Amino acid sequence: MKLFRIINLIFFFSVFLISEAYAAAYGATTAADTYKITVTRIELCASGSTKTACSDSAVIFNGDSGAIDIASTTAGAAAASLGNLNKATIGTTYTWMQVTMKRSVTIKGGSTALSTASQACYTNGTAGTSAQSALGSTSSSAAVDTVVFMGIAGGSADDTNVNTTTAGDGTGTDAAAGAFDTGDDYLEWRGELTAPFTIKPGSIPSAKIAFGTSAALGFYNPNTTSNDCDTRADGITNNGFYAAEPDVTITLY
Repeated sequence: MKLFRIINLIFFFSVFLISEAYAAAYGATTAADTYKITVTRIELCASGSTKTACSDSAVIFNGDSGAIDIASTTAGAAAASLGNLNKATIGTTYTWMQVTMKRSVTIKGGSTALSTASQACYTNGTAGTSAQSALGSTSSSAAVDTVVFMGIAGGSADDTNVNTTTAGDGTGTDAAAGAFDTGDDYLEWRGELTAPFTIKPGSIPSAKIAFGTSAALGFYNPNTTSNDCDTRADGITNNGFYAAEPDVTITLY
């Protein structure tokens, strides 16, 4: 029996901070007017999986979701529909889910006292890369959609449930748990289901994935003497805008 069920991506809003921002001379986050992500793979992870490893996975989506704008989605409303559960195994208990997405996020936003305590900063179209954060403009009128990468290049996250990887289809080389390796263009995120779920014959489950982004745009500044919104000195490449890892809640029912 095949289980066909579309996975609805439903977005709520909450806060996530990458730990290195606390070690910066100045680090702050703000809301984003635009926040577009691209999902490339969704896996259900069987019993025995942990925050660092997705075991015996069932791939329920593998492809390119296209740009999904979280910021324009009303909380609780479906922003996109992806995949199905026809590859989930009857009788298998799933406890985690792994979502792979592009690290590049299209963001528009900024605020006062973002790059330093006294200086505003806004995305101005100067793109970041997997190895270098994006600089911006001190003028709010310059704010436009800008490519910013998830995670501070060469940095690490608070938790080990996330890591970068070199490919979005499961064939890539993964960074260590919690690491954002320079040069990696994709991000793997692992989240525990709200409760273990066993696929049963005749039962067609539904799944909801909720991403949170209220503090989606961050600015990392390790040296306020030499660096600010539109200035990068001393070979520091990770000074600038970064995208926070989405906070995610997953429910199968």
